[in-house]
Amino acid sequence: MTGGLTWDFVTWMSLAMVAIAIFIIVFLVYKVIALMNRDAEAHKNNEH
Repeated sequence: MTGGLTWDFVTWMSLAMVAIAIFIIVFLVYKVIALMNRDAEAHKNNEH
């Protein structure tokens, strides 16, 4: 089998894509939570 190098490359690319996807999801969740907290603070300030 001479396809070991190709398999390694494909494997690393797959792992990289999964890692990037997880990073993007975590980043978006963080941004949504931050936006919700800021919105809640704005509403709380408007009430007083």
